[in-house]
Amino acid sequence: MLDDFRFSELTEILRNSVYITGLVVIMMLIIEYINVATKGRRLDNIRKSPAKQVILGGALGLIPGCMGGFAAVSLFSHNVFKLGGLVAAMISDTGDETFVMFAAMPGYAVLIKLLTFSLALAAGFAINALMSKSVPKHFDHNLEVHSTHGHHSERLSSNIFHNIRRMSPARAAILSGIIVFMLSLALGLLEHKHSDDDGATCIHANEISISEHEHQHGEISGHEHEHEHHHNAHSHGNIFGERWLNIMFIFIAGAAFLMVLSVTEHFLKEHILRHVIYRHLLRVFTWTFGSLLLIYLLGLFMHYDEWMNDNQLIMLFIALAIGLIPESGPHIVFISLFVEGSIPFSILLANSLVQNGHSGLPLLAESKTSFVKMKLAAVTMGLIAGILGYATGF
Repeated sequence: MLDDFRFSELTEILRNSVYITGLVVIMMLIIEYINVATKGRRLDNIRKSPAKQVILGGALGLIPGCMGGFAAVSLFSHNVFKLGGLVAAMISDTGDETFVMFAAMPGYAVLIKLLTFSLALAAGFAINALMSKSVPKHFDHNLEVHSTHGHHSERLSSNIFHNIRRMSPARAAILSGIIVFMLSLALGLLEHKHSDDDGATCIHANEISISEHEHQHGEISGHEHEHEHHHNAHSHGNIFGERWLNIMFIFIAGAAFLMVLSVTEHFLKEHILRHVIYRHLLRVFTWTFGSLLLIYLLGLFMHYDEWMNDNQLIMLFIALAIGLIPESGPHIVFISLFVEGSIPFSILLANSLVQNGHSGLPLLAESKTSFVKMKLAAVTMGLIAGILGYATGF
């Protein structure tokens, strides 16, 4: 209902959009630099080996949060990954829900990550086998190919002090943007809100709701205290916690800052501005913001938890359908239901295979066709795993 609309949610959506866009662009900057610095040899080694793409994609998906998925999309946009590698990364990736699973049910979280990784490799290799026979070239995702930089005489780095003394407006603007992003991460301005009255998209509020459900239903004695311990570890001491990951992102952004400060004016204009900033930044931000806003508005009218409780027989298909949403938040209800004992493990696994948090948003911005192909592959794996698991009572 529109009466439930809260403008504070717009701030949260804007915060998430800036966070996602900043990470994606920084990943692209670093990949572009590595590609040119090695004259494409390092990335060509991956580009020429579909098997390495799948394995690397699956490994990137193991990284908690969306950073691995963003890196996979960046590699795909540079024609380093083919569809098999991209699908492997997205199926293996469980987004920000990874934090919630490790906080609420660490044993099952490890099992889910192992299964999603294994099934991601199977899906990636299967797609490579099918595509190698029917599509002999890169997929069409409307991006320039950076597979070869044959300008061996082109200098990549310039004197830093020279660049500072004669800094161009473009370099100053990019460096300023990176500094603002780093400061926002350091000050916690881009972190999710932690209050209990936060909206449905707040991950930590959903974590708390798990323990509340357990308390109301009289689940395992003392488990709420254990969950509170995990939640505190997640927020403050866990190396997979949001604050620690943001610290890691600050170092990555710092590397991008030094890179922009040291490159030549030619590299700055041709590769950073033309290939990354002009082509990707606005597109990724607008699609991310628009998608998150649409998801929030739909959530005012659609109550997923009620649907699931009233449709136990089609719970698997609901899990698959909600897994299509490129957002972190709606999927957490399946973790809560599993902890309660309301759904079997197979349904949670099916949802985990299809959903990849925010990682799908930059892909949606870059190529709608590739996004649909990726989700179709993920739904296929989720459906197979869900039906087999459900039929065997797993």
